[in-house]
Amino acid sequence: MGRSQQQAFLAMLLAHPGRPLTAARLAEGIFDEDNPPARPRSVLATHAYRLRRTLRNHRADHLLVTVDGGYRLDVPAESLDSVAFDRLVARAEDLRTTDRPRARDLLTRALALHEGEPLAGLPGGHAVELRRHLAERRADALEAKLALDVDLGDNPSCLVELDQAVFAHPFRERFRALLMLEYHLADRPAEARAVYADARRDYRTEGLDCRELDALHARIRRADPTLGTATRPVGRSAVAHDGPVPDRGTDSGRSPAPEQLPAPLSDFTGRQSAVAELTTVLTRPDPGAVVISAVNGIGGAGKTSLAVHVAHALREHFPDGRLHLDLRGTRADPLDPAEALGLLLTALGVADREIPADPAERAALYRTTVAGRRLLVLLDNAASAEQTAPLLPGARTCAVLVTSRVWLTGLPGAHHLHLDAMEPADALDLLATVTGRDRAEAEPEAATAIVTACGLLPLAVRVAGSRLAADPAQSLAGLASALADERTRLAELTHHHTAVEPVLALSHARLNPAQARALRLLALPDTPVLALGPAAALLDRAPERTRELLETLVDLNLLNSPAADRYGLHDLLRVFARRRSADEDTPAEVSAAYARLLGFCLATARNAEATAHHVEHTRRSLITAETAAPGRTFGTVEEATAWLRDQTDLHRAVILRACQDPALPLAQAADLADKMGSILFGRDHATTVGELAARVAEAAPARGERDAEALARSVRGSMLWHAGSYAAAGEELRRCLPLCAGAALRRLRANVLQLLGANARVLCDFEAATGPLEEAASLFHQLDDETAEGLALGELGYIHARCGHLARARAAGERCAELTGGEVSISSSVGSYYLARILHLCGDLARALERAEAALARFRSFGMPAFQAATGGLIARIHLTAGRTAAAVRAAEEALPQARRVGGMLEGTVLRTLGQALADLGHRSRAGACLRQALEHFRRLNLDAEAAGTEQLLGVLIECPSR
Repeated sequence: MGRSQQQAFLAMLLAHPGRPLTAARLAEGIFDEDNPPARPRSVLATHAYRLRRTLRNHRADHLLVTVDGGYRLDVPAESLDSVAFDRLVARAEDLRTTDRPRARDLLTRALALHEGEPLAGLPGGHAVELRRHLAERRADALEAKLALDVDLGDNPSCLVELDQAVFAHPFRERFRALLMLEYHLADRPAEARAVYADARRDYRTEGLDCRELDALHARIRRADPTLGTATRPVGRSAVAHDGPVPDRGTDSGRSPAPEQLPAPLSDFTGRQSAVAELTTVLTRPDPGAVVISAVNGIGGAGKTSLAVHVAHALREHFPDGRLHLDLRGTRADPLDPAEALGLLLTALGVADREIPADPAERAALYRTTVAGRRLLVLLDNAASAEQTAPLLPGARTCAVLVTSRVWLTGLPGAHHLHLDAMEPADALDLLATVTGRDRAEAEPEAATAIVTACGLLPLAVRVAGSRLAADPAQSLAGLASALADERTRLAELTHHHTAVEPVLALSHARLNPAQARALRLLALPDTPVLALGPAAALLDRAPERTRELLETLVDLNLLNSPAADRYGLHDLLRVFARRRSADEDTPAEVSAAYARLLGFCLATARNAEATAHHVEHTRRSLITAETAAPGRTFGTVEEATAWLRDQTDLHRAVILRACQDPALPLAQAADLADKMGSILFGRDHATTVGELAARVAEAAPARGERDAEALARSVRGSMLWHAGSYAAAGEELRRCLPLCAGAALRRLRANVLQLLGANARVLCDFEAATGPLEEAASLFHQLDDETAEGLALGELGYIHARCGHLARARAAGERCAELTGGEVSISSSVGSYYLARILHLCGDLARALERAEAALARFRSFGMPAFQAATGGLIARIHLTAGRTAAAVRAAEEALPQARRVGGMLEGTVLRTLGQALADLGHRSRAGACLRQALEHFRRLNLDAEAAGTEQLLGVLIECPSR
């Protein structure tokens, strides 16, 4: 299975069958923490590729699944030797008192599954921990099997196997005790004494005691009858695998079952799926090993409340008691594991004088004391896996429920549950429960606003509800209004001795300076998620170092990572971090961070545009706006367009910040808006980009940034055009044109002229469209910008065709395709669409259809709904012209959903084509409905010529009922 690290990758996936593991968790588990690879995700991808290649040889490559940047191995748990081992051991445990020979056979089968050291030689923390866990489980099973050998007295190799076990585990007392007992039962007292003498010497050399062996030796010396004789009249070995050698007495001699759980919340609300998941895990009927469930989440998420609620509900399942211990993980001095063991032992009835001082001995005594008991141990507020590990019982009859603000990934075999914010309905239910249901139901909108301002965090919702309950005169609307102000929100979320901010501050206090700075700066942009590249720019760090830093914050649950290399903050934590930034970061530092972010966003958007249109970004730069950052690069058009769509919220945030912050250049903000608008043509995107461009245009005159104003107005005019506001678009573009003076702005002027021509074309003012388009094509030719020149000629050719100048139209269309063609890009696809429009009007329907269908396939892969709708509508018109009426209906109906998504003229055009085709098929009722909808669209957009043509079609439909 490849090299050791490749095997460690597979082993970690097999240890979690059917469960997705994030790239960060895999990297933590298999790479050396002192010498990790420079690009761990790339290394993981290589391991996955090689593993799939190996699996493919066995027709099993489908088992390895990529999930949100991580991986999952879809193999049934029962196919794993480790699971089979645990099940055999569990069945043996059940039969140990009723059918000892059968129990021993099962243990022998389980031990046969082990071949050598588990995961021998595999690197990484996960392999180390799993190796230790599996070795411990094997030793437990071997101990149980040898104890049964001693009980039954029929294994001639028993002494040899015991001697081998002692050699392999010299400080595991029970193996020596079994060896002593076997010699005693075989009437070989001298050898029994020799085993005891060797043990005392070895243990004392290491500074250890051997209390179990001391007790057994004393019982042998006094000829304790319960130890049996050489004839073995004992029903069970005095050295059982799940109990100490000294008599523990009967159950009635034990101390009372400990019941240490805090009182549950009487108004515990929601979390049904989490409660069900924990209940299922903790009550698993045949666990095979101690069950560990670790709940993690941000402070205030309700981890302790959930754990206490579940623990109380499981009382009947754990009749021997429920322990609770606060590990003080959020304090500067978390509870020491040795002290925690002392507290647990005391709770279990062990006298202080019997509790050893040595931590390892305490842990051993703890495991011995809980062996065989059905106990639930709730370890609350854990600081780390290292703190928690010594507190885990060894008996499978026990279960452990741990809560922590961090991911306890170091706990082998643990089930992890991440507790996030509540569901909105549950948060509203909690608010109503605390406040009073009548009050909450009387002001539903205010109640929703309150839980939203609380970020759906249970602690915050409970505090808000408690404030309202304490003041019956206060309205929910009044509190909602107070919480709406981010600057005072945390101060409002306080009631008596309970507040949200101190809870968040406890987590913040554990951060080192780099982590604290990262949290403050990542909170600045008003966007729910930041990708790695923008985050690195904000922090002024290399991407790999940024990822390492941010993953530590994810482990602390101060950041969430919804996907690989994507990071976000909880809403209230963002408010908290912004307040810290206001206190600790100077305005200059904040501006510098935003400047780095704006520079990165612009450089990356330029790269995306260059890839999408397959041209050098310098040929598409309409004004001068220098950037220091190189930005992210893209390999495909699809990747580039997807990035710009995904980053819309971030781009909006940085552009708005540039409009407010004089330290940030508006030229960069305007250029970023232009790059967004060059690719994002959908109605929603057009509205967003248009509004941003308007903000830049408003701010530019006061700063004397004329070029930025010019570009912003051209972008706004373009977006108004895409949104169907043609009159407003023309007005904005005409206002922009005088600003485009001088040689430096010739490209921008050509762009504005082309937009003016397209706007006139939509209004069917072909004479007004011709001049601007001819001037634009000429300017682009002078600038040696073939792609832009081709697109201008494509628009001009369509005008010629509409005016009946078909030869000129075809020549312009062919030249358009030639100048924009070549590599697959948005520009070449638009060029194909333009040529198809012209060929349709020229009567070359076969070539027109070929070009249109090729363009449509590309627009679909690029995710461009506006051009998908336009091209689909064109295909329908081509079929209609060719007399393929049914095909026209199919094409129009396929295009209509995208056209409705885009709206405006496109929707009207597709509806009109569909109406015409349906009328030709005789479906007069549906045809009339489509034509009337189209007419409504055209009238609303003030497209008089299109409306008149549609009215004429409706008139024909009414006059010719037999059609």
